[in-house]
Amino acid sequence: MERIPKIVFLSPIYKEKIWGGRKLESKMGRSIPEGLIGESWEVSVYGSDVSKIQNPEFSNLPLTELIKKAPNEVLGKPFSNSGLPLLVKVIDAKEKLSVQVHPNDDYALKYDPQSNGKKECWYVLSADPGAELVVGFDIHTNRNEYEALVKENLGESVLKKWKVKPGDVFLLNPGTIHAIGGGVLLLEVQQSSDSTYRVYDYGRIGDDGKPRELHLEKAFSVLNFSKSIGDEKLKKELITYHPFPRYLFTSNDKFRLESWEFNQAQNFTFTPLSDPACFGIFFTVSGSIYFPELNRTVGTGETFFVTASGFSETIHATVTPGTKLAFMSSGTDTVKYQ
Repeated sequence: MERIPKIVFLSPIYKEKIWGGRKLESKMGRSIPEGLIGESWEVSVYGSDVSKIQNPEFSNLPLTELIKKAPNEVLGKPFSNSGLPLLVKVIDAKEKLSVQVHPNDDYALKYDPQSNGKKECWYVLSADPGAELVVGFDIHTNRNEYEALVKENLGESVLKKWKVKPGDVFLLNPGTIHAIGGGVLLLEVQQSSDSTYRVYDYGRIGDDGKPRELHLEKAFSVLNFSKSIGDEKLKKELITYHPFPRYLFTSNDKFRLESWEFNQAQNFTFTPLSDPACFGIFFTVSGSIYFPELNRTVGTGETFFVTASGFSETIHATVTPGTKLAFMSSGTDTVKYQ
């Protein structure tokens, strides 16, 4: 078998959406399909949406096949039997998305067994002036009260709206009502799942000429109707200054999100961050990173996947001043971080 690469580069999977735009092209310099592209699935093994590998020695091989070849080397020993637990996307909302909610694992197992629960995190990459996210309720309410508002087309009236700017990060636990507003480009890390219950969609018409389907019974069964106390917006916590500043946004049961920030040009090596070593997914928020072993530069807006064996071996890298990397990996239910 060919040697498992330390770094895996993957081809994005683009999704056209009625609310999508063209910022993946204008803001991130990508060549994307025509139309309103709302999502780029950066790293995915969910359903039929499986990322294809770009590395020459494994060109166009589905990521799932590489994992099957060497699960310990690609993902790490804790994932040998379970597969990649995360899905990473970039979302471009030219118009606002529907108001929606996700279930937890227990509810999904019972009512949507084809998928998992869905905890997710948003990292704002760019935001037009006045752009907003909806996260949580602005008042205490209950099922009967909110159901009545939805039926009166007033479903937005009691939602907590946040003006956002680049660098803002929000954690959405299952049961949290939410919506991405128009003019927001964001990075999303989530459980590998597509369990989404649409609560309210402003009466929009779908591709079939009919109002888009709502999932009210399931949504009202999982919603947390308590007023938000504002803790969905995360603060970054400094972990270490050496060899560069690392900040933690969240390390929860499903995933971890950090920001690696480089104020100056710097050489560094990747080292294991967990015990046992496991995979890591990186998104270049700003700047660029060069891998001399591969003679490849990863620029702003690009994603790369470091295998478990890559962390255990030596990966040399050089960054430009002002480089910022979002690091995403497994949750604390599987590995212990150093």
